[in-house]
Amino acid sequence: MNAPAITLLKRQPLLLWRRGRGLFAGTGFLLTVVLGINLMWLLDNVRGEIPEFGFSAAWRHQLAASLLYMLHSMPMLPLAAVIVNLAPGAGWRRAAHYIGAYLLIMGWDGLLDPGAFLTVPALAGELEGSLTAVLLLWAFTYYRAASRASHQLARAQIDAASRDAELKQARLQLLRAQVEPHFLFNTLATIHTLARTERSAAIQLIDNFMQYLAAALPKLRHEESALADEMQLIDAYLGIYQVRMGKRLSYEIALPSELAALRILTMILLSLVENALKHGINPAIEGGFIRVSATRESSALVLRVADSGRGMHSQHGQGSGLANARLRLMMRYGDAASLSLTPAEPRGVIATVRIPMSMAA
Repeated sequence: MNAPAITLLKRQPLLLWRRGRGLFAGTGFLLTVVLGINLMWLLDNVRGEIPEFGFSAAWRHQLAASLLYMLHSMPMLPLAAVIVNLAPGAGWRRAAHYIGAYLLIMGWDGLLDPGAFLTVPALAGELEGSLTAVLLLWAFTYYRAASRASHQLARAQIDAASRDAELKQARLQLLRAQVEPHFLFNTLATIHTLARTERSAAIQLIDNFMQYLAAALPKLRHEESALADEMQLIDAYLGIYQVRMGKRLSYEIALPSELAALRILTMILLSLVENALKHGINPAIEGGFIRVSATRESSALVLRVADSGRGMHSQHGQGSGLANARLRLMMRYGDAASLSLTPAEPRGVIATVRIPMSMAA
């Protein structure tokens, strides 16, 4: 046996280990998310039972329920990760893999509790578990997309001089994967709470959430989209927050019909809206107002997100969301586009994006 053959035999176990580990990639993420959701629900439910049962009794009761929930939701997650990791990039086979992962998770839950569909309360719990499974698989998709984009970026940097185009594409994929807001599981927690207290508000929140998903999912594979579609996405996004925040949030979206077909970077406006909520409206006790608008000024398309929140502060504009937005604008339009922040009157911040009309047509 020659030397190269011996070397290949020694490397084979390592290759098999790497391939096997790749099949389970992301399992830790799924388990961590489920633990986080479970802890969030545990604390919320304990807080709700303390006035009636006291801290000790509420803690014991909800801890047992949380352990039961983990038994129903966690054992099948590694196998679900394998199924999704084996899914092709597109087509009906990809959808079949996701449906299989969903049925695996829900089938285990049904196996542990065969009578789950026999009573109305149990059926409500199954519907909540079903929504949780869908959100888990959707979040897993974003996580794996970001991981793959990171690996593509690292590989592209090795030979940046000869593969400059591939490097830029990998960066754009990574940035788009990071654009998705972190409100998914906060929304699920709100649905969980409202389902027990305000059913009509829960239904409205689910409607807005489904509208958001319908608008956001098709954009994942596209760098640009029509301005009208972006405004529709923002409307659904702010509608979700309006149900969660109640009277603390109001908003307005202004889009002239002649600008509706212009194309801009996918979710660039959503990043600015998310920033306004996070740094302007949420910290203000009384909440505030957000206005999203598009106008034509001379030869430029001007997009504005104005809020009446707590206003400018020393660290404003230095977060990763705005940094990603600026980088995406620079990579797409060069020095021709700009993103600026200015104080609003009497209080708040105005984020302004300027794009040449010739590049948005």
